[in-house]
Amino acid sequence: MLIAAILVVLDVLYRYTFYPADLENNCTLMQRSMLPMEEGDDIVYLGESSNHAVADDEADKRFISDMLQDLLPDHRVGNLDKDACHAGVYYDILRNIPKDSPVRTAVVTVNMRSFTAEWIYSDLEVPLRKEQVMMKKAPVLYKRMLLAFKGYTHWSEEERAKKVRHALRHQSFTPPEGVEWGTAAEWDCAVAERLMAQGMSDDTISLATHYVKCFASEVDASNPRIRDLDRIVRLCERRGWRLVFHILPDNEEQMTELVGPQLVELVRRNGTFVEERYRGMGVTVVNNQGIVADADFRDRDYPTEHYRQAGRQAIATAIANAID
Repeated sequence: MLIAAILVVLDVLYRYTFYPADLENNCTLMQRSMLPMEEGDDIVYLGESSNHAVADDEADKRFISDMLQDLLPDHRVGNLDKDACHAGVYYDILRNIPKDSPVRTAVVTVNMRSFTAEWIYSDLEVPLRKEQVMMKKAPVLYKRMLLAFKGYTHWSEEERAKKVRHALRHQSFTPPEGVEWGTAAEWDCAVAERLMAQGMSDDTISLATHYVKCFASEVDASNPRIRDLDRIVRLCERRGWRLVFHILPDNEEQMTELVGPQLVELVRRNGTFVEERYRGMGVTVVNNQGIVADADFRDRDYPTEHYRQAGRQAIATAIANAID
């Protein structure tokens, strides 16, 4: 009992002394969770870099969330984005929004690239896991101890690369018609060999094989991102919030040109799985796959969901139409 009492006192002392500074230095996500309360937002938009990535030569540099705000003038739309975020992080942000906030609707970005090993074992994941420690509903002193002793998922670059290679060898799918391979690793090698034989540049081959690594998988209920989305559904039900999932469009034209229409078919199949699963749970699902043309994707050397103005506007319009 004495030890327990000492720990309680230390926890209280830490909470009112060093904890605010530790939180500020180690967890920008917690600060984002407080914004809806501070700014009176009734709609919160959760996304990653797709929301705020713009092209340097654009006159209109509004984010997707800014465009959504302009389309919904009777609401106040809050922007809770952060680079490399995914459904697991969105859950932590949402559950830390104060219960007496004015939030009534949560718009959650669903990035299909985040369901595969390239993202799950990304080098950007470790810093996010560190932040998630501070987002836990737990005594603050315990969270600080977890940080000090690295009590969160972390790996070296060598370990990370090994995990990605292993996952790609086991990242299986039901092959679309015309595809002879059943894993991402096999398809990746086949695409590389074909493009090398055609005399394509190293940059083109790298881009094409990254499309395979990022999208050649079969999303099902066992995927960790699906489990995270399920948790978000349950959380919003408890809070009484309306939940909107919007599936980001990927560059299907470039994907078809470099890899083939079969990969697009697989990506669409996974999008349909997400759409049907969550509509069945009462979630508003906006499937934006295919609505952005190749010319409206900003990046040309890696598969990203970074759009030029017309692409961001199309996404915002689709979401606004679903909400209004």
